[in-house]
Amino acid sequence: MSEVSPIHRPVAPTLDPHTRAAKPQSHTDTTTRGEDQVELSNTAQLLSKIADLPDVRQDLVDRVKASIADGSYESDSKTDAAIDSLLEDIA
Repeated sequence: MSEVSPIHRPVAPTLDPHTRAAKPQSHTDTTTRGEDQVELSNTAQLLSKIADLPDVRQDLVDRVKASIADGSYESDSKTDAAIDSLLEDIA
C-alpha cells in the first residue's frame, strides 16, 4: 500500500522493518504556497506619504505667517500655488 500524506502536513517517518529505524525521507515536496498580500487603507497610504515629506522649513513658515498677518501675502495666485504644491507633495 502506498503512503499518502494529508496536504500541507509533514509526512511521518516510515520505519524500516529490518532495523526499526526511520528511513530517510526525500525532500521532493513540490507544494507551493500562495503569496502573502498586504492591503493598506487610503488613510494609511496618506499618512505614509505625509511621513515621507521633508522637514519643515521654519524660517519660510514664519515669513509666510508674517506676510499673512500684515495682509501682504494673500493673493489668489499665491494661494493656488501653495495648494498645488501641497497636493503634489502628498499625491
